Amino acid sequence: MSSTLLIGFTGAALLVLWTMKRRLQPAPLPPGPRRAPLIGNLLQMPHDKAPLVFHEWAGTYGDVMYLKLPGMSIVVLDSLQAAEDLLEKRSAIYSDRPIFPLYELFGWTSTLTMMPYGKKFTQYRQMHHAYLNRQRCLDYHPIQLDEARTLVKNLWLAAPDEKQRALGRFATGIVTQLVSGHRIESDDDIYLRMTDMVAESLTRAEQAPGATAIDFFPFLKYFPSWFPGTYYANMAREWYPTVRELHTFPVEEVKKQRKEGIARPSFVLEQLEAVESMTEEYEEDLRGNAAVMFAAGESTTWGTISVFLLAMVLYPECQRKAQEEINAIIGNTRLPEFHDRDSLPYVEALCREVYRWNPGVPLALPHRCIQDDIYRGMLIPKGTIVFPNIKGMTLSPKIYSDPTDFIPERYLPRPLGRDEPYFTGHFGFGRRICTGQHLADNSVWIAIATILASCRITNAMDENDVKIVPPTTMTYGLMSHPVDFRCVVEPRTPEYKFLLEE
Repeated sequence: MSSTLLIGFTGAALLVLWTMKRRLQPAPLPPGPRRAPLIGNLLQMPHDKAPLVFHEWAGTYGDVMYLKLPGMSIVVLDSLQAAEDLLEKRSAIYSDRPIFPLYELFGWTSTLTMMPYGKKFTQYRQMHHAYLNRQRCLDYHPIQLDEARTLVKNLWLAAPDEKQRALGRFATGIVTQLVSGHRIESDDDIYLRMTDMVAESLTRAEQAPGATAIDFFPFLKYFPSWFPGTYYANMAREWYPTVRELHTFPVEEVKKQRKEGIARPSFVLEQLEAVESMTEEYEEDLRGNAAVMFAAGESTTWGTISVFLLAMVLYPECQRKAQEEINAIIGNTRLPEFHDRDSLPYVEALCREVYRWNPGVPLALPHRCIQDDIYRGMLIPKGTIVFPNIKGMTLSPKIYSDPTDFIPERYLPRPLGRDEPYFTGHFGFGRRICTGQHLADNSVWIAIATILASCRITNAMDENDVKIVPPTTMTYGLMSHPVDFRCVVEPRTPEYKFLLEE
């Protein structure tokens, strides 16, 4: 055998061995904090403000971070690009959900939001989409217009520290009419009571679903209340009756009204009429899906509008510019309507900046990877829990200059602005994107536009008549909103007061 042939055979053999070794040797896991033996990153998991902690870690480990807990692998995505690459472009393997032991204790069962990916999920997502798609949401504009104008009058009447009550009534008023056909007429309405209490439970849980001690160690739910790590389990048991009431009451009420022939058009009525015979499983699923529409629609909407009010107090120049645009385009003889939206670019930019500046869901519900996957040369193992860190994405200095500042102009084309892209992740990703996104966006926009047109938003004053500068402190549970925020909302001109009171 010639030396040339021998060299060729040797080279080929080495290439085969190298290829086999690469196939047998798994790709490295994504970087992350150093793991301790047996317990992994358990002691490093943040107990408060997890989105901010994860974003800080991303500065060291990158936008795809790996954490290991006993029996659980976690990946945190801190960039919009990584979230879109995995949760949208590879949605076939990233659309599952983990089990949420804590929220099962709360009483949240059979809801589209937390349902595992599969045939039932697809069926119920289509049910939601049929009622909440972009075209269908055009039919709900009159309800939203009416509730926005009621909101302004309630904001005028509310004390500086009671504005969030008015915001909650606005959000609940819209969702209640759509889900159960009920119109809220007073502040002591049963739907307001239920949704207020459920919203409180969602914000009191200071960690997102899937990120609590109970989620990591479900056996803790069997331990006594004094045992470390059982705080959220005890809180969930306390709120269980309220959550279950929100499941049962709307469906039972619509069933009763339907029997009496007085039921108004609604999501629940539409689903009841879609089946010939109601099974217990279908009815429980309907209860869950109606309840989650109440909870998600109320909490995220009022939280977003409260962020808007906070921004207007802290950045009065933005309020002035938006009102100047409304004056120039609409005038003061009428209030904004939906057909004005495309004609108000600064108001649109302001609304988009509210979404980015303090997102209503700072750490999105986790997805679950159903098979081993390689991303950027890194292994994401089968069963990994994937958290999209929405708050971290909005703070990316690579995309947004001065990301902690409220700057609507950032989205306007040059030379008027910075030509930065809208943030698009606030409603979620892929097959798990919020089915109510069009309804929620319409509600937020018409509320913001109506308030800007008709109101002057200023600082509240303390007992010594000193201006209160509100902090930008936010809650960091599943839903987020400003903490202890007060402001004054009053008519901007007599003309608008007349328009709203006529």
